[in-house]
Amino acid sequence: MANKVVISPEPFIQKCKSLAKAKNLYVDVEDGHILLAWTPVPDDGSTNNVEYIDRTEAVRLVISYDLLLDAVSEGGGAININDHYPVIYEIIRRFRKIGLRT
Repeated sequence: MANKVVISPEPFIQKCKSLAKAKNLYVDVEDGHILLAWTPVPDDGSTNNVEYIDRTEAVRLVISYDLLLDAVSEGGGAININDHYPVIYEIIRRFRKIGLRT
């Protein structure tokens, strides 16, 4: 099982530009909680960590709860169904916009 790491917005903002291109970015629903998540792939190719940004931090980055719910809904899920769902284009667009400001 992967280790969970929640990071603060500052390093997250620095990652936004690369996350906008990431193929391993997703919306995670677990026990009614919705989080933006990704699995960083280090140089050695291992994938034993999952990094999350919680809802409060996501809102500070203009990724609203409703936007996360939209991703879950468009992925065919619901807040009460634990799973990983793909991000929607609007989330990527906002990462690109944030990444351009740094």
